[in-house]
Amino acid sequence: MAPPTRNATSDPDRPSFLEEVYQGRFRWDLVRGFPVQDPEDARTGDHLIGELTALLRDRVDPDETDSRRRLPDGLLDELGRRGYFALQAAPSLGGHGLSHYNTFRMVAAAASVSTPVALSLAIENALGASAFLSVVPKGPLRDLLTDVVRRGGRSASADSEPEGAANQRRSTTATRIDGTEDYLLNGRKVFVGHAPVAEVVSVSATVREDGADRVRMFFVRTDSPGVTCGVWHEYMGIKGFPNGWLEFRDVRVPGELMLVERDAGHAVRTTPATARLVGRGRMHLIAAPSLAVARLCVGWMRDFAARRIIDGRPLAQYEEVQRQLADSLADTFAVETMAQWCLLPDDGSGTLNLRFEQNAVKNASSLLSWGIADRTMSLLAGEGYETAASKRRRGAPPVPLERFTRDLRNLRISGGVDFQIDNWIGKLSILSYYYPEPEDADALLSEDGTEPDLTGAVLDPRNLDHLRYAAAETRRFGRTCLQLARSHPDREELASRERVLILLAGIAREILGMSLVLARASAMSGSGDESAQPLADVFCSAARHRVDDLRRRLDAPPGPDFAAVSAGWMAGTEFGFLNPPSPASPEPTARPEENHA
Repeated sequence: MAPPTRNATSDPDRPSFLEEVYQGRFRWDLVRGFPVQDPEDARTGDHLIGELTALLRDRVDPDETDSRRRLPDGLLDELGRRGYFALQAAPSLGGHGLSHYNTFRMVAAAASVSTPVALSLAIENALGASAFLSVVPKGPLRDLLTDVVRRGGRSASADSEPEGAANQRRSTTATRIDGTEDYLLNGRKVFVGHAPVAEVVSVSATVREDGADRVRMFFVRTDSPGVTCGVWHEYMGIKGFPNGWLEFRDVRVPGELMLVERDAGHAVRTTPATARLVGRGRMHLIAAPSLAVARLCVGWMRDFAARRIIDGRPLAQYEEVQRQLADSLADTFAVETMAQWCLLPDDGSGTLNLRFEQNAVKNASSLLSWGIADRTMSLLAGEGYETAASKRRRGAPPVPLERFTRDLRNLRISGGVDFQIDNWIGKLSILSYYYPEPEDADALLSEDGTEPDLTGAVLDPRNLDHLRYAAAETRRFGRTCLQLARSHPDREELASRERVLILLAGIAREILGMSLVLARASAMSGSGDESAQPLADVFCSAARHRVDDLRRRLDAPPGPDFAAVSAGWMAGTEFGFLNPPSPASPEPTARPEENHA
């Protein structure tokens, strides 16, 4: 029987704005009523954010955490006791019953103090025991997770393996023990958040069922015989975040602790439930700290530009500085906007499928925030390319930009390195709408001059032009994908052109960002607040340049022979002059009897 949807992310009962973009259809009607957080829900979040911020200001010295590479003693226990590892769980379980967006706000608030602390909150609430409670049915497994949540315990999710997280198959195996319902688990996992401190861990493993391999999720107590927790991974940033590797050698796991899910009809790298949690979880793990750093950076840029005078002229009056500030503010607005779109609707009617957007915003948020941090580094370098400690020693404002930049770089890698995320989106999502060819293929290729329906747009002339551009590029995107598919009848041949897929995903991501920023600006203006119009204009102007550049590269004629250059280097037969020079051999030391001087 054919799968009911084109891919594992689609939902036949709920539309997605980005899914429509992938098919060349611009659905302004899906985003024009941009969501706003319920005021009472916002007040609930404000109260808890105030409590969390006060706790972290009192208990956490982020520079000391970075230098010691450890969180303060007892902090994780205290976070657990306060229910911060179960923010969305019911109060009866010791949680706070928070909305998706308030959970995001809590992680962002923690990240403005310490990224490692924020990641601890995020890993528990996104992929920990409390997160899986939403998908696990009644039974022994739910009882196990409920006990962990109620006690404020710690958990982890183990998926990545030494062979590489990008592999479709999991080398970790679970083998049914004859005559029982139990399994023997064998394998190794790496980059496991909270592995060194967790008492229960979910483990993805390959199971042989009915003659086919399937990925299942098993829940294992870390004190079980055969479980080994290795040393902490020491990252370039996020110092102090408990992260390590786990090894499983003939670990006996009761069959009742396996999460059994319905086959979705599509090949997925993890289980369907885990894929859904990971999609939304990236909002907490990636987008929340990205937004926190972006907000800090634009504040530091303002403070620096306000106190700096060059040749008798305030720094903020120089044209290029103004552009750098405006771009950074607009990008911060865009990251916040995309986070709101990806989470607020699920706190309301839940009639939209946001999984496509959540997958794309992982890259959008981390890349935009990286650009903001890079501009901040360039601007503040006028006061010294230094650590906060170095600046403090000489009396300069000790802005911790260096620490946050190291932390931020991790976000482009965590959850899938940025270019590979785009590659997967292109391969698994975008191409699925063109194989087989869509029913509206001929209409997609036609140039009928039909104007897009932009009803309800409350935008100034420049932003209305940006909206028309986004609509036109969406239709052009669909035509391009269809033409590519027709010129590559074999889907696998086009799927192997990874750079093409990455460029397509990049164009769609920019269209998404423009559309959401314009939708939010329009909604704000409709309520009498015009303040977002200039931010939307700045963001969309830059996004159009990025789209034009991506489009030029996509339409360019065949380029250099990258494969030959790579093969020559890999074989060790070419470009030897680029090798680092070998260290000079030391002069032989003369033996005493040979020294006649």
